[in-house]
Amino acid sequence: MKSLKITGRILRFFFRRLPFESISSSLAYILENLHPAILTILSQALFEAAGSYMAQDGGAAKLWVCAAIMILYFAFYSIGRSFSSVCINAGVYEKAAHLLRNDLVRALSAFSLVQYENQEMLMRKKRAEECVWNDRIPGIFMLLIVLVTSVAGIVSLLITLGAYHPLLPVIALVSVTLFFLSGLFLEKENDRLERAVIPEKRKRDYLWSLFTNLENVMEMRVMGFDRYLAGRWKAERDKVNRGQWKLDLKKSRSRFLCDVGKTLGFLSGVVFCLWLLRAGEISAGMFGACLVAFVSVQNVVGNFLDSAGRLPGFAELASDYFALLDEGALSVKEELLPFRENIETIALENVSFRYPHGEKEAVKSASLTIHRGEVVSLVGVNGNGKTTLVKLLLGIYTPERGKVFFNGKDLETLEKEDVYRHSALLTQDFALYPLSLAENIALADIGRVGERNRIREILRKVNMEEKLDGAVVGKEFGGPEFSEGQKQRLALGRVLFADRELVILDEPTSALDPLQENRILEEFLRLSKGRTTIIISHRVGLCRYVDKIAVMREGEIVECGTHEELMAGQGEYQKLYKMQSQWYEEEKM
Repeated sequence: MKSLKITGRILRFFFRRLPFESISSSLAYILENLHPAILTILSQALFEAAGSYMAQDGGAAKLWVCAAIMILYFAFYSIGRSFSSVCINAGVYEKAAHLLRNDLVRALSAFSLVQYENQEMLMRKKRAEECVWNDRIPGIFMLLIVLVTSVAGIVSLLITLGAYHPLLPVIALVSVTLFFLSGLFLEKENDRLERAVIPEKRKRDYLWSLFTNLENVMEMRVMGFDRYLAGRWKAERDKVNRGQWKLDLKKSRSRFLCDVGKTLGFLSGVVFCLWLLRAGEISAGMFGACLVAFVSVQNVVGNFLDSAGRLPGFAELASDYFALLDEGALSVKEELLPFRENIETIALENVSFRYPHGEKEAVKSASLTIHRGEVVSLVGVNGNGKTTLVKLLLGIYTPERGKVFFNGKDLETLEKEDVYRHSALLTQDFALYPLSLAENIALADIGRVGERNRIREILRKVNMEEKLDGAVVGKEFGGPEFSEGQKQRLALGRVLFADRELVILDEPTSALDPLQENRILEEFLRLSKGRTTIIISHRVGLCRYVDKIAVMREGEIVECGTHEELMAGQGEYQKLYKMQSQWYEEEKM
């Protein structure tokens, strides 16, 4: 039943979205399947005419007519095959693959980001992607076309062959029965293998990606562990290939047995036709046509049974693709409220969150209120939930318990795109793009990319003004190469250029030296006056200049207040501050 539903969806997809290509391919396969019967009839007529001519019974004109008809038919058949090849390759495969990829991307974009933290979700995504990359769905469609359109050809061939003797189609059918059992068994094995090796494929692809990243390769060579990682990649590759090799061996053995059965059937058919010829039940011309029809029945029926056997396994491989499309459609939230007002307050009330398969909560009962224009610092050692808290605050993740409110409105009910129009974010994993430097700065407000003076002013503030006249960013495209510190300053410049009322900086100066860090942060804090700013950092030096400090430990906000209040409290913040101050003092000494 599941296979029937999937095949039904595939047929609807092709005939609704690719009607011309689907109909053309179907007509081409109808011709392909009628071809053996037509060829048998034309061959018989040609053989009979040739026999009469050789026996000097006349019939030269009939021979030429039959030959001309045969030539014209083959010309029409060849042109039809060429046209169908274009429709199938360019339409059914290439164009369909483009549409299928678009549908998959659209569905995946509807999932919440936290779902991508789930390993099972990532494996299903990988299986769905491989379904598209390996042309599984077009392959299923072509199998269905072969099955449906071959029925007329099979019936016509069986009738044609049965006209010579009723036992001939029986012998031909029995000789190719193994093709169905082989296809059914091997495709089930293939489906099982595809699902089993997905974890190994993900590991293999990840390890390979390390060798295509310049920074990774530099570290590998200098530290001397490139051979080890190459060995790990080979091991994962061999795990994937070993299963495929075993399956290929089974396929070869199965195909050999099918061919043996088919050959024995053909030999039986030849012997039986010789007996019919000797008994005078068929003529010499009919004998040749009979053998052509017998071989055609074996080929067409064998392909039909092989396709019918493989269809359930093929359909199972496509199940993850359609399941993700259905879930993506259900993930889309409708009728969210617009949010076009200024952000006056942001409130987190008893917010808790656990990552999928996480052993403990990443954020526990966190409560925090941020007012318009406040500069708030989230501090704490790494791994204590600061970044996760910000993802909850922006609605990127949804709390398991508790609520996030913007101006007293539940964030889950608001249109996120509206909220993001008020927000600027600099993440730890900031990026530069293969665009001009001006475009990299103005991406969040690309309509103002022509404001060169403003861009130059932003670059001056992040100490990068001299780089403005560079070409496309990145040496891969012949442009300038930047250090990690320069990249971070440019990413910070992008935030400044966006000029949003809510600014969130996640470790904004981690790649900067202390002098640059102090100068840029002082400049940024000066510019932040009047806008709400949240700075995530494990460094507490800048906290003396912010309005509010929230200290996180093991997912909880354990302290909240100003620098003076928290230092007087002699709690977690004081310990962090004294520890880092001592480190800097020792460095000076």
